[in-house]
Amino acid sequence: MGDVKIEASALSRSYRRADGAEVKALSAVDLRIEAGQFVCLVGPSGCGKTTLLQIIAGLVPPTGGSMVVNGQRVTGPGPSRGMVFQKDSVFPWMRVAANVEYGLSCRGVPKAERQAAAAHYLERVGLSHVAGAWPRELSGGMLKRVAVATVFANGADVLLLDEPFGALDYVTKRQLHDVLLTLWAEGEAGRRRTVMFVTHDVDEAMILADRIVVMRAGQIVDDLPVAADRPRTTDALLLPEMVRIKHILLTHLGLEAAR
Repeated sequence: MGDVKIEASALSRSYRRADGAEVKALSAVDLRIEAGQFVCLVGPSGCGKTTLLQIIAGLVPPTGGSMVVNGQRVTGPGPSRGMVFQKDSVFPWMRVAANVEYGLSCRGVPKAERQAAAAHYLERVGLSHVAGAWPRELSGGMLKRVAVATVFANGADVLLLDEPFGALDYVTKRQLHDVLLTLWAEGEAGRRRTVMFVTHDVDEAMILADRIVVMRAGQIVDDLPVAADRPRTTDALLLPEMVRIKHILLTHLGLEAAR
């Protein structure tokens, strides 16, 4: 077993609605993710996937239990964790290259170094030709490429992606899968990032993940390893083991009856 990168222990998160009723977003969640793994979180809307991601990111605190990343208890945001949100998080008042550099600039990275990092990752996501463009001049798929370039350029070793490609068409989504997996597999100096990726798309999870963690009603109800070789084509989803995994996932989601 490898080094544990993310560990949730008896994690819970609750809040009160305006009418005073308590809502449990997470309840007694235990989860261990090893360094370098690509983990997808799936489950119905409102099951706690985004809340779990936000706690790992340090954006919201748990109300019980603990969240540990890199051996340190999470008490707030930090440079070791980078997040790509469902909605576009590209600053419209900055040109593309400046967006990619922004996190490095906030940390005081020298100008030449951050410009080199931005140029490298824009090239890797196929956007070198629009480095000087404004975000309004880019398509939705290109904006997601900027977001991916930004999170990799910032150097975080834990990447948290909350349905980043959910609004994109099928072809653009598959192209971005290839971009994301290529960057993840490369790592830096042999260091592979640890990825947690929230999705409602079962096929997307099966194409991307080493593990698929299934959530329902604020709890983890299954944890499925995906051992198929990469790269995974659409044909790979037709392999017997992948069909078995898909049936399990659809059953959890209430879309197929259990056999």
